[in-house]
Amino acid sequence: MKYDLLLREGEVLDPGSGLAGLLDVGISGGRIVEVGPALPAAEARRAISVRGRLVTPGLIDMHAHIFVNSSDMGENTDRLCHTSGVTTLCDAGSAGSANFAGLRFMIDRGVRTRTRAFVNLSAIGIVAAGRGGELAHLPYADPEGCARTIAENRDLAIGVKLRYGPGLVWEYTTEPVKMARRAAAMADVPMMIHITHTPLPLPEILAEMKPGDIVTHCFHGSEHGIMGPEKQLVLKEVVEAQHHGIIFDCAHGRGGHFNFPLIEKALDQGFLPDTISTDLTIGGATQGPVFDLPTTMSKLLHFGVPLGDVVRRATATPAKILGLDGVVGTLRPGANADVAVLELRDGNFPFHDTDGNTVTGKKRLIAQMTVKDGRICWERPPE
Repeated sequence: MKYDLLLREGEVLDPGSGLAGLLDVGISGGRIVEVGPALPAAEARRAISVRGRLVTPGLIDMHAHIFVNSSDMGENTDRLCHTSGVTTLCDAGSAGSANFAGLRFMIDRGVRTRTRAFVNLSAIGIVAAGRGGELAHLPYADPEGCARTIAENRDLAIGVKLRYGPGLVWEYTTEPVKMARRAAAMADVPMMIHITHTPLPLPEILAEMKPGDIVTHCFHGSEHGIMGPEKQLVLKEVVEAQHHGIIFDCAHGRGGHFNFPLIEKALDQGFLPDTISTDLTIGGATQGPVFDLPTTMSKLLHFGVPLGDVVRRATATPAKILGLDGVVGTLRPGANADVAVLELRDGNFPFHDTDGNTVTGKKRLIAQMTVKDGRICWERPPE
């Protein structure tokens, strides 16, 4: 048989490879082997019609947390990913040099979702709310240990994470940023900086960053974000930084990270995030307002981001950032057979940001099937 699995008659949308239209996707040996119209169903061990559905590369959530406080999504990671079309995710700095081995053990033993991770500049990683910031005391900072941990875990660790906000860092200067930059340089990786409630104006932080570094929570509505004090215009330094290769990640999250009025203004000015991610934790997944990556994608659709741009920012772009370009995030023949089958449903859908604002969306992406490495790992039950 030519195909182990054939997904037939779906509306393929793969911005990274330029594939689009009513096409079939043929899978064999865990890889995409052919994409084209009317592929022969008789040559497939299993052929499934996905007519009326959107067929994209498996979604990639490049900012989530599976090990906060030594396990957050933990054993729920696969369930939460599979039911939302996500086949690859990145833990954004839950662990540091002192406990990264624990994160590695959990992933190796309990998580089948393809995973990468940033290593926190703080040796202790992210700690429980109310227990102080992970970098509230300078001795917690461990640039050498962070770089060493990355070097010892190249198959998993891909960058340095710094959360810069009130109570999170030991001093409100650029010194924490410079220390994270030094750790990243030692390991030859990018750094990701969380900027919600940062006590420094964003241009001062951007001045310490290099192309390939990542600003996360770029749509927060608090002080010192991508706009000036009046929250009307995107800063020229932000536009220039993005133009020169600094990556802006939206990372929905819960604590004031995702503000609808600011998003609408930024998009109207042509500022789009480079990546769409969730900052998902077990609380965000079960209590909202995040819930999952398709919901976050749907919110940006509501504000006018074209569907192709939304899909690209949750597939091809994060694949490249995670060092998986051409392996996942694409349906190009030869790539791993990671596929998300989505419904673009019409209706009236209440969407919530993290600041108490609500809008009513007219369309919503809903996962219907997830394929990872050529195997169907989840199908939505009939409604």
